[in-house]
Amino acid sequence: MSEMRRSAMLRALRLTVRSGLAGVWVRGRLPAGPVVWAANHHSWWDPFIAGELIAAAGRRMALLADVGNVQRYRFARRIGVIGTDEMRAALTAVRAGEVLVVYPEGRLLPAGSPGPLAPGAAWSAVRAPARLCSVAVRVLMRGHQYPEAYVVFSEVGTDGPGPGVTARLRLRLSEDLSDLDQLNAHAEPRRPLPGFVRAVRGRRSWDERVDAARDFLPWSPR
Repeated sequence: MSEMRRSAMLRALRLTVRSGLAGVWVRGRLPAGPVVWAANHHSWWDPFIAGELIAAAGRRMALLADVGNVQRYRFARRIGVIGTDEMRAALTAVRAGEVLVVYPEGRLLPAGSPGPLAPGAAWSAVRAPARLCSVAVRVLMRGHQYPEAYVVFSEVGTDGPGPGVTARLRLRLSEDLSDLDQLNAHAEPRRPLPGFVRAVRGRRSWDERVDAARDFLPWSPR
């Protein structure tokens, strides 16, 4: 029964992404095996996007969350949410092959460069051990009715002292986010950003739906 409930919640999470976003575009890929997904947290959509992409890859997600949020949304444990005071459980999950999603900024911040990073993502990757994946995410309102999500995967080496690994992670996130922002500043708004592949089909704008149906509408020009 618990697995059925988990599946139902995951379907609802995925439907939220597909009905609320124009789509999700990615560059790079999620590494195989045990992985720590270390991402910036600049949008309400971030954990939903993570859940969608991880499920689409046939993987299970373990999401490290603030203790207060875990207590407030206890039902979220059914889809793999773990409190920051449960690091042993988090390590067990990633060692079992789940993708451990961590937001090392520790809170939702305005879109921009990443804030200071807590050491937990680097520590988890070293301790598990697991591959550390920098995941830069931007949710953008561009030339369509619904926002578009862009995700850049970049692996970060875990050799050396923990503070150095965290510094490399922050540098990688900063560079990938800056690149995304530059692309968005110069790209044609009604076309996807160059260099990205659509991983998730979302909701079409009103005008896109009209254009697709125009040959079937009685008032459309022939």
